[in-house]
Amino acid sequence: MIKKRDILLILIAVIISTVIMRWVLPNEHKVSFSTENGWSAFVNGVIPASSGNNFIKAAKIGIPAVVRITVRNKTLPIWDFGSIVSSGSGVLITSDGYIVTNFHVISAGSLYEVMINDGKKYTASLIGSDESSDMAVLKIDREDCPYLSFANSDSVQIGQWVIAIGNPYRLNSTVTSGIISGKGRTIDLLKGDYPLESFIQTDAVFNEGNSGGALINEAGELIGINTAIFTRSGNFEGYSFAIPSNIVRKMTRDLINYGKVQRAILGIGIEDISDRINKRTGEEPGSGVYINRVTDGTSAARAGLQRGDIIYSINGITVLSYPALQEQIALYQPGDKVNIAFRRGQNKMKIEVELMSPVASERRVIIRSDAPLKEIGMEVRYNMDNPEDEITVQSVVRDSYADKAGVRQGFIIREVNGVDVKSIDKLVEELSKNQNRIVLRGLNIGSHKVVTYSIIKSTLGF
Repeated sequence: MIKKRDILLILIAVIISTVIMRWVLPNEHKVSFSTENGWSAFVNGVIPASSGNNFIKAAKIGIPAVVRITVRNKTLPIWDFGSIVSSGSGVLITSDGYIVTNFHVISAGSLYEVMINDGKKYTASLIGSDESSDMAVLKIDREDCPYLSFANSDSVQIGQWVIAIGNPYRLNSTVTSGIISGKGRTIDLLKGDYPLESFIQTDAVFNEGNSGGALINEAGELIGINTAIFTRSGNFEGYSFAIPSNIVRKMTRDLINYGKVQRAILGIGIEDISDRINKRTGEEPGSGVYINRVTDGTSAARAGLQRGDIIYSINGITVLSYPALQEQIALYQPGDKVNIAFRRGQNKMKIEVELMSPVASERRVIIRSDAPLKEIGMEVRYNMDNPEDEITVQSVVRDSYADKAGVRQGFIIREVNGVDVKSIDKLVEELSKNQNRIVLRGLNIGSHKVVTYSIIKSTLGF
């Protein structure tokens, strides 16, 4: 006779077994055996019955268009020639062999081998790359390539089902599924002079080797390029980030047509509406983007935008955050005109602004590297046309005090040891006080998060 105690133990065992089957077995099944032509494809994750057919259809469209990229460096010593320095994924976007991938996938080398899903390998040429957007375009010599069409990433909805395709851990054509978890994310990852971060967040699994791969919708259309994960372990922990397809399309078009990105700016400084701004203006956080600076002589200044204005729409697209506005402006070229809707106090206003090139706005930018700056290993720049413009780190000497403290190119300096520095002379004055500990406070370019760097001169050396 079975006792109540035995029944309880059996129930507990069943529950534990179910939990183990749910969480352990999917991980154990992340194994696929290789063949002569590459690794066989597999689908990772549980697909809801209601979406299964759509996922299968999307995977059939997406898998042939996602390639594996192997990067080598021809500048290595002769005895090490051809060593692999990195690998990742890429996406075919035309039938004649144009491939979009991440800058960080290809930047470490100069020889690029592309393997198509059918196992054929090609030597690719680099058409162009852009560190600020983490975009690069390669080209292979083939005329009948399968490719993906671009979706409108502005139409992507939070909660929407998506699949990611890439080559993690050299497992070719790996497909994972998930939903859109967020839009307009900044993670302070990208570098360059004009870092562009407005990521799509998803819980579809990305791992090493997924960079440059495809994030697609259930119709098999490209909605993003897989780029990064947020992790403490180095592996997937539930937070993956992709560059939106609208940005990808603009950047790749520029790289193919011009060899470089045709970047446009308004000529303003912006930030999200913080509690501090809310207390001063009454504007609610998340209701728009606050203009904290209008640079003299720029299109924005000529059009009449003012410090304190709240932008909430660009060409009819709602922009309620720093990255959302940044993303919309990134879709245009110098000379394009955009309609801006904004609030000034209680009044709603609209204005047309012709975008300009950042080069045009920096024609009178001066680089300074006075002795106190040289001592800590950096030089800064500022705009002579606007002395109140913010001071930006132009370069950092490798292994210098500043470098070891973590200061990077593009850092905007607002304070030195608690003192506001609104001019280059004030910065030099504060740095000249011969202090062993220098605390710099400001913003990394492209970010709205205030960061602090502590430079300890007494313990660092060259």
